[in-house]
Amino acid sequence: MEKIGLKYGVLTAAGLILYFLLMKLIGLSHIVELRFFNGLILAAGIILSIRTFKKVNNQKIGYFQGLGAGLITAVIATVLFAAFMLVLLKTGNNDLLQVLAADKYFGDQIEHTPGIVVFSVLLLEGIFSGAMISFIAMQYFKQRSYKVPNSP
Repeated sequence: MEKIGLKYGVLTAAGLILYFLLMKLIGLSHIVELRFFNGLILAAGIILSIRTFKKVNNQKIGYFQGLGAGLITAVIATVLFAAFMLVLLKTGNNDLLQVLAADKYFGDQIEHTPGIVVFSVLLLEGIFSGAMISFIAMQYFKQRSYKVPNSP
């Protein structure tokens, strides 16, 4: 499970980074609403991770095993992407910092410790989104034959 989560976590992080760089290249990195697509990229990575884990285990997957694979993928992808953004901000990307400082959620705190605030927000946002996506995905991937003990 860990190897699959690591593999898809790194691939998902690469997808997130490439998406950000593409948006920066075409001049759309200042549009905060485009972060929605980060969730879609994260969802794709988590679903592929759980699906691969199920294939490797002969189509049998425990609910918490699949959930764990999804969470590992989300945490690794999020940490790598947040670290990338931290490095990007620390190397002088002031235009992104100005956009974030104008945001009502970031604005007050970002001037004091911009790297830590951005890293923390990305980390929390990614991990919570990844947890929700993993729970939702496992509703599809869970074993259909599971029954609650002592139930009719």
